[in-house]
Amino acid sequence: MQAASAKFKRYLETRYPDRSTTKHYMSDLAIFSQFVDHQSPETITSKQLDAFVQAQREQGLQAATINRRLSAISSFYEFLIGERADEVLQNPVVWKRHSVRLGRHLPRDVSDAVVEQLLAAVDHPRDRAMLALMIGAGLRVGEIIGLASDDLQPSDATGLARLRVRGKGDKDRIVWLTAETVAHLDRWRQVRPENDSPLLFLNRHGQGLSVAGVQYRLKQYCQQAGVQLTCHQLRHTFARRLVEHGMPVDSLAKLLGHTDLQTTQRYIDGADPTIRDDFRRAMAALDNQSQQSVPGRSGSPLQAAFTPRQTDERPDPVALVDALAHLAAALPDWLHQAIREHTLRRIAQWQPHRAKSQTHYHFSTLCRIAAWLINERDWTQLDQLQRVDLVAYVNARQEAGLKPGSIAAELTVFRTFWRELLAQERVTNGAILQVQAPPAGDHLPRFLTTTEFQRLEAVVQSQAQADTPADRFDLAWFYLLAHAGLRKSEVQNLRLADLDLNSRRLRVQGGKGDRDRVIPMTEQLTAVLQAYLTVREAALTDHLLIYRGSALKDHLIADRLERLGPLAQIAPLTPHRLRHTLATFLINYAMPITSLQKFLGHQDINKTLIYARVHDGTIRRQFATAMAQIEAVAVADWPTQIVDSTQTTSTLTAEICNSV
Repeated sequence: MQAASAKFKRYLETRYPDRSTTKHYMSDLAIFSQFVDHQSPETITSKQLDAFVQAQREQGLQAATINRRLSAISSFYEFLIGERADEVLQNPVVWKRHSVRLGRHLPRDVSDAVVEQLLAAVDHPRDRAMLALMIGAGLRVGEIIGLASDDLQPSDATGLARLRVRGKGDKDRIVWLTAETVAHLDRWRQVRPENDSPLLFLNRHGQGLSVAGVQYRLKQYCQQAGVQLTCHQLRHTFARRLVEHGMPVDSLAKLLGHTDLQTTQRYIDGADPTIRDDFRRAMAALDNQSQQSVPGRSGSPLQAAFTPRQTDERPDPVALVDALAHLAAALPDWLHQAIREHTLRRIAQWQPHRAKSQTHYHFSTLCRIAAWLINERDWTQLDQLQRVDLVAYVNARQEAGLKPGSIAAELTVFRTFWRELLAQERVTNGAILQVQAPPAGDHLPRFLTTTEFQRLEAVVQSQAQADTPADRFDLAWFYLLAHAGLRKSEVQNLRLADLDLNSRRLRVQGGKGDRDRVIPMTEQLTAVLQAYLTVREAALTDHLLIYRGSALKDHLIADRLERLGPLAQIAPLTPHRLRHTLATFLINYAMPITSLQKFLGHQDINKTLIYARVHDGTIRRQFATAMAQIEAVAVADWPTQIVDSTQTTSTLTAEICNSV
């Protein structure tokens, strides 16, 4: 391995002479080489890659990091294959098998209040100028330390100055600087030591700065200001500000030096002014129908304490699975062990705050299916199972009265288990993956009517009239469900750093599918959170909602909401019904379906379309408007073009959605 790695390093240095690719790839390759005990490349198998990926997951590494290491290993083998044209050498990296699914994480920008708090602590003109370039022009640290004095051109008639930037991948671009940013640069240039170096920024020894040096200085200022952020977060903040003020994505991409618009699109998703405006218009229309008072509302909004978002301690996977061993007591050892190993691997993919509940559901579901197949279908060997056996289980569950959606969820768990066994070549029957759940029918979401919701809201507020800390806590979780449409697990995972009360924004991290989003908050939700923060319990965790000194347990919100149901004459009352209700209200008050999709965090717009089908009020208004126009047109003037019969249902659906 060592000799082959040395050749690969020379190849990378030749191909990428001015980039950090060589350093990162060789570091990743060294980690893998140590994992396989420095075996020769010819002896490494795909199963060893399975073990490597699993070990990386158990260490809590991000999916992007693991995939980058796989890319380095794969590139190493592709290089060797090209070098050894006369030998048979296979690449052990199989992307469909080994890659880790990426979530969708938004840029980690910070609030404007935190930026001001940081700048107040910076007194050195050089450092002030560098921060001004990060915040006011979105420059990366590496771009700042590489700036030359003559890269800055004088301001033009508009007051903007041009700055030439050598960016990532040795690509040049032009960025524009405001008069304020130029003023910071001028103050530094006035005190910059006389030096032959062409670099704009120098240290006290007259030498160029390093990336680590700039990062260290920022860390010092953060400690003085009582905040915590990184240089790159300032770049994210710059992009977020421009997006919020309507800069098109293609122009923003040029300013940031992005060659791929999808990279820039992440900033759009995190600070989409369209979602904010659509949401506020819809909620304003709804508020006109019913005005409610909010206990605890007084004064101007407080800024949430933007403490660093703590990383949850990942629970011990072995302890989680061993605690469920009793569920597998009736299973033979060969099957119990297979389910146990599979569940241990799955735990590393789940968010820490959901690991316990996900483990219980996953493990118990597999044990239940396995026990039935053993007892009813005589399953005695792992690779003996047939498609008809799993079909029989589906039929039995349907006859027992289980809903199609629940059967589909069980099959999803079993297919995940079976797909992994196929990848490990422990089974061969891929037809089992084709077993489908019964049709789910065509059911509308179980939303509350306007009258029901108003009745529930009245009950909640009457229960909180005393305005005690416990009452403010109850109002906080209720309005997070009712006015932000959050899932229960998302409410549990909110942190103090996810709130921006001044801008009325809420960051939802690690949602379903490990997807992040930023959503606007209503005035009412902002007020109840402001009131709650003033009485929030002291805790060692940075979770937003604290109960008895710790983060919320899985059952607490659901149990409290269930007790409110009878008082409001609503049954059943679950957290998800409030999410459905908000979505239905927003659709009825003309929030576009695409904005609603992003607000709810749906990856597939078809899920959002479920809500679109219940917007009776919107349909009625659109029908009345259309018919009024039609009736005003003489029959002789009616359009004669007929919709092509080949037009697909999906196309028509998309057109309908665009008109909503």
